[in-house]
Amino acid sequence: MNSALRTIIIDDEEKAILNLKSLLKQFPLIKVVAHETGSANALEVIENFKPDLVFLDIHMPGKSGFEIAGELYREGSKPEIIFVTAFDKYAIEAIHHAAFDYLLKPVKQEELAAAIDRLLVKQLQQDREQQIKRLFEHSSNKGKLKISTTGGFSLINPADILYINADWNYAEIYYDSEKNELVTMNIGSLEELLPSMDFFRINRSTIINVAYLVKVSRKHRTACLVKDGKEYTFKIPILNIRKLERFLER
Repeated sequence: MNSALRTIIIDDEEKAILNLKSLLKQFPLIKVVAHETGSANALEVIENFKPDLVFLDIHMPGKSGFEIAGELYREGSKPEIIFVTAFDKYAIEAIHHAAFDYLLKPVKQEELAAAIDRLLVKQLQQDREQQIKRLFEHSSNKGKLKISTTGGFSLINPADILYINADWNYAEIYYDSEKNELVTMNIGSLEELLPSMDFFRINRSTIINVAYLVKVSRKHRTACLVKDGKEYTFKIPILNIRKLERFLER
């Protein structure tokens, strides 16, 4: 792991956020990119910043931390989560059972350090697993992707994909206006499989092949693809337009 983990703090207590931000300054491999007071906009903030790690309070007005974690899972978003809570033996039993990590309020430096150490070890193991997985898939399938479908699986050349639309645990891969395929994978899983230099997630449910991107409108907040003379237009939030510009400049 070569770069710092992009981190978001979500808590309904401003004092708790400030305390945790202060403690995290001691850890160069943790970079706090945003925080959110309360649960109302938590999912939107996580989607916009796409963090590697979320410190997530459990007991908040509106949605609990458990509910937010469940929605992230259903949408295919997979940041690491460290729950933060005042002592609640039932919540802690649930966390232990699901193999998540947690911190008790008020968060102490030594307990935070131990949780981060456990996380970094886990990240290093996952990095190695992903390296081996990518190497095996590339050497075995000559660059094709194995995609689960309703009837089995397909081997797909990523360059043939125009765009992908997702809905919960299903997605449709479009090759052109007449050819598409329903797959039993959520958008987060598909995003991990696709070549990161060639595909960009422009909104919550759409991934595009940038090879077919010809125009982006800031005024109308749209992205236009063209293949075989046909245009395909998609909505794109203004924040994602800026991210797309940086993505294309790499």
